[in-house]
Amino acid sequence: MHRKLPILVVLLVSGSVPALAAEMVDSVFQVTFRYAGEDEVLNDTVVPLLAGNACYNWYVRLAEGPAPKTATEILSLPVPLEDWGTLATDPDDGIDVSADGKVATRTFTPELDGEGWFSHSWCVAPGDPVGAHSIAIAVDGDKLVTYDFQVVLPEDYYWPSIAQPEPRERSVDHSW
Repeated sequence: MHRKLPILVVLLVSGSVPALAAEMVDSVFQVTFRYAGEDEVLNDTVVPLLAGNACYNWYVRLAEGPAPKTATEILSLPVPLEDWGTLATDPDDGIDVSADGKVATRTFTPELDGEGWFSHSWCVAPGDPVGAHSIAIAVDGDKLVTYDFQVVLPEDYYWPSIAQPEPRERSVDHSW
């Protein structure tokens, strides 16, 4: 009588187990900036063009399993950036800027925290363009997620409401 072995047993015996792709189990895109004396951290896709203040941050959480060997982050801008600073000239930073100045590709080894998260942030700089941007994340060649977001002028941003102080009695500080 001839029995068929399950495919997993055959693969294990033959030593040719296919590599399992990393699985994303969660992701977050956040905008951070300082406003009215407070640090704002918002899950949002609209970034105010506040050079030296606003940043956009992504976070990806992978399922348990072998850590990926490489990750790729591709930042795409709506128009060419005239000045990428040292990102365009430093060969040791792991970032390649496209010839047309619209795309920055960062290749790195992701360092997962204890819960499987890894992340990166970009901060708004002078000369950054407004309009549609995107960041695509891949690990070991497999695309995980793309974050589409808008960078807008400060006057076009919907600012968080500022908490108003509680009213005080007139006699509390004897100011009447």
